[in-house]
Amino acid sequence: MGVSSTMDAGRVRRLRMLGAEATTVMRLLLALPLRPLLGHSVVPRRCAQPPLVLVHGLLGDPTNFLALRRCLSRRGIQRFASFSYLPRVDYPRLAPRLLEELCAVCSASGSAQVDVVGHSFGGLLARYLVQMEAEPLVRRLVTLAAPYTPHRNPPQELAIFAGDDFIVPAPPRGDAAHRRMLVVPDCGHVGLLRHPLALRAVGDFLTRNTLAEPRSLELAA
Repeated sequence: MGVSSTMDAGRVRRLRMLGAEATTVMRLLLALPLRPLLGHSVVPRRCAQPPLVLVHGLLGDPTNFLALRRCLSRRGIQRFASFSYLPRVDYPRLAPRLLEELCAVCSASGSAQVDVVGHSFGGLLARYLVQMEAEPLVRRLVTLAAPYTPHRNPPQELAIFAGDDFIVPAPPRGDAAHRRMLVVPDCGHVGLLRHPLALRAVGDFLTRNTLAEPRSLELAA
């Protein structure tokens, strides 16, 4: 009876998570017509927070970050820009284009540095660029469900993973790369784009005065 009840509870939880993923995908699709309204809103020039560049996933779109933008606007982040690209997997060759975008945002805003948030492949691309070329240019980096390697992440990165992500599962507890890491339970790959715990974690990390010491794993309650 106990084993059966546990299996049923697990099945219900998975179905609930899959339903939430489907709902999120539908909301993302419905938001696509809003893309022309986003533009490059890198204003005003005088602002306490650096501009934030958002990098969507492989099959994503700048509108994927609408919920995050609303959340961060309430936290005082006022300058946003989006890096968009056609689907491709050769991220080392795409990295120079992202670097050009970061430099252009700095020039337009009068800021010496930018913050970056990337989802899935976009996070992998942004991390690669920071590690290879742009570490001084990027003040804070947040990756959402981004593929990872055994190597140490950049010191300014917060890597957020979904506890029920079948595409990019979270690294195991005690990950040897000593990542500053957060795992959001009962959440899937695209759900991180709208999950309240993930949005709050991004806002906390981007607006805190100093970087906390890296932890190998943090579990969201």
